[in-house]
Amino acid sequence: MICINQSFFMGLFFFLSGYFTPNSYDRKDPMLFIRERFIRLGIPIIFYIFLLSPIIQFMILESKTFTFWQFYKTKILSFESIDLGPLWFVEALLIFNFIYFIVRIVRKEPSTYKQKSFPRVRTLFITAFSLGIIVFFRMVFPVGKTLMGLQLGYFPPYILLFVAGIIANRQNWLRDIPTKIVRNWVRILLFISPLLPLGLILVPEGKLEGGLNLLALIYAMWEPFVGIDISIALLAGFRKYMNHTNLFTRKLSDTTYTVYIIHPLIIVGYSLIVYSVSFHPLLKFGIVGTIGTITCFVVAIAICKIPYAKRVL
Repeated sequence: MICINQSFFMGLFFFLSGYFTPNSYDRKDPMLFIRERFIRLGIPIIFYIFLLSPIIQFMILESKTFTFWQFYKTKILSFESIDLGPLWFVEALLIFNFIYFIVRIVRKEPSTYKQKSFPRVRTLFITAFSLGIIVFFRMVFPVGKTLMGLQLGYFPPYILLFVAGIIANRQNWLRDIPTKIVRNWVRILLFISPLLPLGLILVPEGKLEGGLNLLALIYAMWEPFVGIDISIALLAGFRKYMNHTNLFTRKLSDTTYTVYIIHPLIIVGYSLIVYSVSFHPLLKFGIVGTIGTITCFVVAIAICKIPYAKRVL
């Protein structure tokens, strides 16, 4: 299940981030664009590293023989235990946006829109296959190895999809996603999906996280196909059936970035409360998920009402 989730959910976020980046750049002076990126992305990173993350780390310590301040001085101020948590995504976006800013400055070309059709099945198939080969040769940064909080082994599809989002914006790909393409990729998904479970059964000695072995090759080739499949289905489905909004959803939408930043603290807090309760794990999951989500949005709405908070959030 984690492999299925990993195959598309962050890649799709990078695609959507890339899709909206050109419009944001075009609406502003280039220096204003990059300054706002550093404010909206950089400040939450600093806030998380030096406030939220230390609180979370201290909360989950089983044995607290020292005060929070002692922990903060020895672990955080010494940079011994710096954790980005989910803000690694924000860090990556900051890097990607800065590179986009540099490219636009160097090229000095006005942004242009060209209506082009959504990529054909053959083009997407070749892209997924090529990406699988690239992902397979990620021995330098295997899964689990990080650099500045980033698991670079996962970044080939993230980079590709961010760039694809920019191209999709300029060529209006999402204006019309042909039903035939969606159906063909759903068929591919039905064929590809079982290959990884079969690989896990038939090649038990392989290492899924990377290396020159058959199971790693199966996973590397499986992941981009499944990721593209699910992403196309979600984009087409949401465009057709959920391309509308109302007052309630707009209110929630305005606070989702804040929810993303603060949710680890709230979810970990609730998880610790129910940890010792003798409920079934799925029941605990439901309780924490439901109450945690409601709490996150309530707290986020309150935070967004703080003066000047919306400049960052």
